[in-house]
Amino acid sequence: MIWRVVRARVDGLGVRIAALLSIALFPIGLIAVSLTHQFAKAADERAQSNLLALTAQAAAGEEALIRTGFGTTEALAAVMPFVASDYDACNRVFSDFITSNPSFSFAGYIGADGFMVCGSDRSGYDFRNRSLYKHMVEKPELRSDLILDAPISDQRVIVLSAPVFDDGAFDGYISVSLPHEDTRINLENAPVDRPVELITFNNEGEVLSASGGLENVYARLPNGRPLVNLTGQYRSSFTGETNDGEARVFAVVPILRNQVYAIGSWPRERLSVAPGLAIATPMIFPIAMWLTSLGVAYFAVHRLAIKHIRRLSRDMRKFAATRRHDERRKDPGLPRELREIERAWHDLAETVIRDEAELEDTIHDKSVLLKEVHHRVKNNLQLIASIVNMKVRKAKTPEARFALKEVQGRVMSIATVHRSLYETTTEGRVRADQLLRSTVGKLVDAGVGNEVKLENTQTYEPITLYPDQAVPLSLLATEATTNALKYVGRPADALPCVDVSLTRLEPEIARLSVSNSKGTPLLPPEQVSGTGLGTSLIQAFAQQLGGQLKVEDEEGRYSVVVDFPIASFDEASEDGFAEVDEA
Repeated sequence: MIWRVVRARVDGLGVRIAALLSIALFPIGLIAVSLTHQFAKAADERAQSNLLALTAQAAAGEEALIRTGFGTTEALAAVMPFVASDYDACNRVFSDFITSNPSFSFAGYIGADGFMVCGSDRSGYDFRNRSLYKHMVEKPELRSDLILDAPISDQRVIVLSAPVFDDGAFDGYISVSLPHEDTRINLENAPVDRPVELITFNNEGEVLSASGGLENVYARLPNGRPLVNLTGQYRSSFTGETNDGEARVFAVVPILRNQVYAIGSWPRERLSVAPGLAIATPMIFPIAMWLTSLGVAYFAVHRLAIKHIRRLSRDMRKFAATRRHDERRKDPGLPRELREIERAWHDLAETVIRDEAELEDTIHDKSVLLKEVHHRVKNNLQLIASIVNMKVRKAKTPEARFALKEVQGRVMSIATVHRSLYETTTEGRVRADQLLRSTVGKLVDAGVGNEVKLENTQTYEPITLYPDQAVPLSLLATEATTNALKYVGRPADALPCVDVSLTRLEPEIARLSVSNSKGTPLLPPEQVSGTGLGTSLIQAFAQQLGGQLKVEDEEGRYSVVVDFPIASFDEASEDGFAEVDEA
């Protein structure tokens, strides 16, 4: 007993899948999440810290030259107002500086008027047309600029400049030039296994030099971080992508605060927890375990559930299309839950087939009986109409014959409805357009003699109604048309006309309109006088339809318009003919 209870629980689909997925995914999840998170965090912190030191170390040589250049320009700018008056002494100062500092290619003093007052070479050179000098004069301050075509040395140089002031007034610039070479940045002190790419830039975000050369230097800059936004900080590091999409770690260190900065970058794939250990190595194990877990999980779910569910789905689709299903197979490997579902499905399919057969027989019997009822009602109504017709022929007064004809027309209208019900293929529904075309057409033909020329227009849109609406609609149309034929008049300049139309205003709203022309009466006065019964019946039928009755008495035309909702089967079956009986 205990064994069967335990086996029933272990045999369940949920227990099997839960056990397999727990075994496969639990350690993998712990290992992958823990190792990846800890390693990534430690690697990023170590890389950013190391990169700051490596960047500062790699920029040390460039920093020394730039500090020397700016120190010289600031010192000479302080004494230049006193030395500039002695031309020879001024030239000698700059020549001695270039001689003692061979790393620099030029040094000189450029006046506020744009002419070089004195310098190491080509004194008197005119800088007024140089766009850089115009910018320097507009805002005198310490500057560092990259000039691709230096006018004196005819080479690419980095110019370091300091403004000269005489009694507080701007008097010119002291400028020194560093020849720019693609390999100027010295990376000899950087570790071989951790190469750092170094780029220097000024406080305006302009690149001054790059270890990899200035060609395509923009592609190696950080994406979404303009260099000018990286100035003003002491030291900073961040992880991002270059403009060409390479993932790198960046570090920014100042070479000369608020003047020149260096940004170093290091590829992310070269990060390591320990020297020689790449970032991809510790990720191989969790990825391999994750792929293995996916394979195990898919095999388990497919073997235990998916394969059987697909087979059951195919059987259901086949049953829906053909009402046939395969015999239930015994598969001991199928989990208990799926065995119960398959058993319930086969029982349901057999029940549906049996119930549908019984329902079809019942519907067939009901349809036959219903058609027989409609046929008999139609025959009885036609018999009544024939009896009324015999009375019409024996009537001695025109008023009696006219009244009996009205009764005969109403009876024939109901008979036409029942004939449509047993002739139509849609049980319990009537095509209102066909019904009105038959009823109104016969009424117009019988109501007007051959000697009278009458224009008759009938327009019907295809609308399907249930009998509870078709009968009052037919009777309403009959009464309205009878009144129109009785009171139709001949206009002075046209033929008399009677127009009948059935249109769909909205998906669930229809309109019946019956109108006649006004003018000289066609019928004699004794036949035109009425009792008001027709008007009362029209109002009663319109009320039973649930519609709104409008009478439009215009010059030259009289119209009866009824807007009514197209009722559903439930609404139609609940109303009945109570209102007609009351009327």
